[in-house]
Amino acid sequence: MKVSKSVYCRIGGDGESNNGFIVCDECCIVVDTTTYPDQTKKDLEDIKKVTDKKIKFLINTHYHGDHTFGNMYFSDIIAHKDCYRKLKERTPHYMELVKEDDEKERFEGFTVRLPTIVFDHELSLFLNPQIVITHYGGHTNGSAIVYIPEERVLFSGDLLFAGYHPYVGDADIQEWVNALHGLLQLDVKKIIPGHGDICDAREIKTQIEYLETFYNNLKELKKKYSKEEICKNTNLLGLPEMDEEEMVVASIEGQYDKI
Repeated sequence: MKVSKSVYCRIGGDGESNNGFIVCDECCIVVDTTTYPDQTKKDLEDIKKVTDKKIKFLINTHYHGDHTFGNMYFSDIIAHKDCYRKLKERTPHYMELVKEDDEKERFEGFTVRLPTIVFDHELSLFLNPQIVITHYGGHTNGSAIVYIPEERVLFSGDLLFAGYHPYVGDADIQEWVNALHGLLQLDVKKIIPGHGDICDAREIKTQIEYLETFYNNLKELKKKYSKEEICKNTNLLGLPEMDEEEMVVASIEGQYDKI
């Protein structure tokens, strides 16, 4: 799907992760992969239908497998240093995890490939158009966004779930809310979220409200209910009805002892 003059994306659908690419004057930059390596191979073929420019870099917005399991098809991978650290730490777990997947045949030949270029706060690629990669944290310690200022387009990674319950399990919720307030300061027309349909800044405000509701209500519920009780009655949190309801349980399990 064409998003702007230089930016294209693939919307995963049914809550699956999104990814995309940016066609620059002399090269192509890919943003995130998907859960299944065979889908990444298809994505690479689709890129060739749009441009014959060589892929120079893959950018990982964070370490989760639904954004990195196609890394094996790329040579040069950019990510925040904490994304590198966490993906390296989780490699043994991920290698076992794919063996248990219901569609494990889609992982034939799979291996975890780590980022090859890491940054601390921000990294700019002075291409045409310019691409700015900025660390915000929140969803994970190493979460980053990819911003194309000239075209007012933002790849938010999983800092934004549009129309779906976000996964909050290993997040720093306060840092995440601060990150979203930071995104509101950017001049953005179109946002490619980590999950869900293309949106605009209104979705950022919706995500802030969601996270604040989750945090504040879980903090209060914890005084009266066990983790198991809240997981069985997620409606107690007062969250809006969205797809991917199972994410709420995973988020409660990850956050209950932190809040």
